[in-house]
Amino acid sequence: MSAPDIPLSSSEIRKRGLKMLTIGGVVFGGILYLMYWLSAHSYHFQFAVIGASLPFVFVCVGFIEAVTGSPYLRLAQRWMALRGWQRGVLGTFIVLAALVFILLGVTFCILTFT
Repeated sequence: MSAPDIPLSSSEIRKRGLKMLTIGGVVFGGILYLMYWLSAHSYHFQFAVIGASLPFVFVCVGFIEAVTGSPYLRLAQRWMALRGWQRGVLGTFIVLAALVFILLGVTFCILTFT
């Protein structure tokens, strides 16, 4: 028999998300540094680099849990419960908002450091 699931509080979920975000970020940064170091020493990668980005998934899930205070699976279930047109409109808005934030961040960095 399995133990009954004890619902986690919002602060516990945020702590878990922050932990995932930190550990995934450190591992992903380490992999990026290793790949940069190897490429600086004339090593050419002959394999798909997609597998090296697996820790970035933990960064994304940890960020979502740390910001929302809700488990990722619960958010995924709520997303899938939306109608198709609602997911389309909301997804388009999220992508456009992310694009605006990226462009603002890049513009800020360029203006600051040049």
